[in-house]
Amino acid sequence: MAATEWYSAGIDKMSFLNDNFSWEKPGDTIVVVNSKNIYTTGNRRGSFINISKYTIDGNGMITLENSIVPNGQMPSWLPRIGQQWVLDSTINNVRWFGRGPQENYPDRKSGYRVGEYESNVAEMYEPYLIPQDYGLRTDTRWVRITDKDGSGLEFRGNRLFNFSAQPYSTDNLTKALYTYQLHPFNGITFNLDYATSGVGCTAAGVFPEYQVMPGRYDFVTTIMPIIP
Repeated sequence: MAATEWYSAGIDKMSFLNDNFSWEKPGDTIVVVNSKNIYTTGNRRGSFINISKYTIDGNGMITLENSIVPNGQMPSWLPRIGQQWVLDSTINNVRWFGRGPQENYPDRKSGYRVGEYESNVAEMYEPYLIPQDYGLRTDTRWVRITDKDGSGLEFRGNRLFNFSAQPYSTDNLTKALYTYQLHPFNGITFNLDYATSGVGCTAAGVFPEYQVMPGRYDFVTTIMPIIP
């Protein structure tokens, strides 16, 4: 099983090291932050080099230029590549332009039309018998997450991306064996994926064309504050 290989590599137990951090102010209303972080797998045989450049303007808009570079021994394929944010729990209304309205994955998306949809974090929950990652929306152009007053954030990418929003931590979703073991935490886990592996099926697994292969990924995200 793919999950066995992932756990053997220790991608769920990666250690963090900041290799470089710097900032500059090239203009009166612009700040640029550069960082290079290294995430080493639990078995210490591989790592992911994460290079980020944040350009923040006076209106609060952030342009994030991000590169993820695998190094050393890697699993044959990965569950996902991208960013994970923890947002305030009050920001729970979701509107997006992509495939929907229900959850859809790279190998299960052709029946879901591209359009503008809205929901909330609670409604996006999928009650699988065994708790697991859920609620992905693919081929997204933009997604807005706001509170009851309409304040929040908008995410856009330089190409199509996938996202999910969950009131549980990834660790909780991974370790829970029964639904009663799921405990909402004081936040929202927001995954913005540059690439996501498919879900496959019991008989065939995930076909190679729907697997996220270890390799360099470059992505530009624009994060804009929404103020009603």
